[in-house]
Amino acid sequence: MRKLALALLLGLAACAPTRGAAYERSLAEGKRAYNAGRFDVAAERFAAASSEAKVPRDAVHARYESALARARSGDVARASRELRAIADAEPRTDYSASAAFKAAELTGKREPDAGAAEMEAVALRFPESGSAKVALARVLQHTEGDPALGNEPSPGAAMRALAKLDAIAPRVRGTTLEEDVLYQRARRLVEVGRLDEARTAFLEVADRWPYPKGAYFDDALYRVSEVETKLGQPAVAAEHLERLLSFREQSQLIGRYERPRYVPSLLRLARLYEVELHDRERARKTLHRLYADFPRSTLRDDALWREAALWELDGDKATACDRLGTLASDLPDSRYVPCVPEKCPGVKRPAKSKAPSTCHAYLLRPASPTPVGEEVAPTVDTTRPDDPK
Repeated sequence: MRKLALALLLGLAACAPTRGAAYERSLAEGKRAYNAGRFDVAAERFAAASSEAKVPRDAVHARYESALARARSGDVARASRELRAIADAEPRTDYSASAAFKAAELTGKREPDAGAAEMEAVALRFPESGSAKVALARVLQHTEGDPALGNEPSPGAAMRALAKLDAIAPRVRGTTLEEDVLYQRARRLVEVGRLDEARTAFLEVADRWPYPKGAYFDDALYRVSEVETKLGQPAVAAEHLERLLSFREQSQLIGRYERPRYVPSLLRLARLYEVELHDRERARKTLHRLYADFPRSTLRDDALWREAALWELDGDKATACDRLGTLASDLPDSRYVPCVPEKCPGVKRPAKSKAPSTCHAYLLRPASPTPVGEEVAPTVDTTRPDDPK
């Protein structure tokens, strides 16, 4: 086995391209100059590395780094020309889309409207690239207004964004970017009040790009559940959330794959069952799923506390105290722990608990139909980091 492994390593080494000592030296000098803040020197050394490269991809890489260094040095005009030359070169390379995006970004710093137009062109020219997704987000930010860009939102922003997305959609049909465009379009349909169309649009995203490869599968189903509720269809809203949660799978190595929408979906589902559908049994089961299936969630104690309250509302004090006993033993540092003995005297505070010493009075109010999601919603971030506002 050792001989075989050695032979494989030697074979891989033999297949590795010879980059050349001059290229490696100039590239290293460029990196050192860049890290030292000497961007003009870095640009020249990267340019030298590009001309000395023996591998075409290395030459493009060094040329791209040279352009970025020139931009940092203040020579934006030359940097923009070089980036556009990389973007326009045929055949395209791994740096074509990134170079076009960076050039558009430089333009946007001087002329926001022109920069947004270039960003839209990037999305349309390179719809299969990661740069296209970010470019689309920038276009929408500019269209709707974004304080971070010095462009305050104004009335009609969602309608303008919707018109922009309607214009882009047919031009990216069949590409990777189409999923992003249709999802963002569905969101704007909600914002302008076209709820029936939004429902159809979100379901199209979920159906055409299903789990596990669909980037917006979870988000589309979560948001369509919100739409269904607004349309007076809570049972259908619950079905969408159950569909979302049904795809939670075991990891091949350890644990499970967790997606950001899972816990918020359980909280929303519990609210729907309890408040809209008046089904406390299913609400209790849903809350217990959160506790049992999501050991890393910070809302497990909230779920058990509300589950116990629902058992109490239904007159089952024994089961309510059983759930509170589980809360105290499994989550000894929870804010609810000092309240548990006052609810259930037979349940003692854990000896090593780091919870507050006294119970907050508001936690001991009689159980009411207020669902856990409403009590803890301010602490739950249900947005995707990469989800443009």
